[in-house]
Amino acid sequence: MKVVMLSVIDYAGSAYKMYEAISRYTDINIQLFSGMPENRLNHPVNVLVTDKNRAMVQAEVNSADILHFKGDWPPIDGYLGLRIPDKPIVLTTSGSFFRKRSQGGFEKYTARDYYRATLKTSFETDLLYPEYSDVWTPHPIDCDDKPILVRQTACPIFQHIPSSPERKGTKFVSRLFIEIKLRLSCRTEIITGVNFQQATEMKKISTVYFDQFFVGFFGNSALEAMQYGIPTCAWISPQAISQAKGKLADCPVINLNPADITGSVEKILSVYNDDSLSLKTKKWCDDVHGYRATAERWEKLYKSL
Repeated sequence: MKVVMLSVIDYAGSAYKMYEAISRYTDINIQLFSGMPENRLNHPVNVLVTDKNRAMVQAEVNSADILHFKGDWPPIDGYLGLRIPDKPIVLTTSGSFFRKRSQGGFEKYTARDYYRATLKTSFETDLLYPEYSDVWTPHPIDCDDKPILVRQTACPIFQHIPSSPERKGTKFVSRLFIEIKLRLSCRTEIITGVNFQQATEMKKISTVYFDQFFVGFFGNSALEAMQYGIPTCAWISPQAISQAKGKLADCPVINLNPADITGSVEKILSVYNDDSLSLKTKKWCDDVHGYRATAERWEKLYKSL
């Protein structure tokens, strides 16, 4: 089976991670081509589509069994300057250009009108709109061999490393940290301007990591902490929980409501030193988001086409 994956901009390297996982753990011949990256965070890339290699990429597209488009740009009248032949098509949405305006997104293309495919999936359950799809394909991360790190609780460290403070709910986290420090002797850190490798290293000292609180789901930054068993907070919206249809029942992410500072403080103080939460966090990350789990899930989906 030959799969060609295409992505206009692989913002956080999630298409690359899917490609890497499937290449490592299945016999599927998968290739990844993406547009020139907005790569401020230094995520890895595979082959970038340029004027010089577009004919070669077109030949690979023509010979594929399945075309997989990752990102919020649907293949309308071509894609990355390529002609799209009549083949089974997979769409995987993942962000703000697909997310509805009522949920803090830009809704550049509406789910009902533009996203047509043989199989439609999303990295986040808050994007599984009834008019789009109910197939959740979680973010991948290469976490299977990562150890659970010992957490320092004598002076707990609460950390938030947003790639985009205005889109990650950093104002809420700042207020939350102020309130927590009134109740607990701890260290709080809000760090910006680092790439993803630096951020991942910094997260290793966290007692609890705080991801995002603007959109209603957790993202790549959360997984970079969770892979080490570091308890992680985010806002998971009621819509995301409902559209997950029970698949988030065992999710260990600490769900904080950004509209409830007091309740969020109480929740953090009740769980921050619970070692069992580390075990649950690591197990969830491996079983749901790990490369092996991700590859097995995509192999079944591709074969179903």
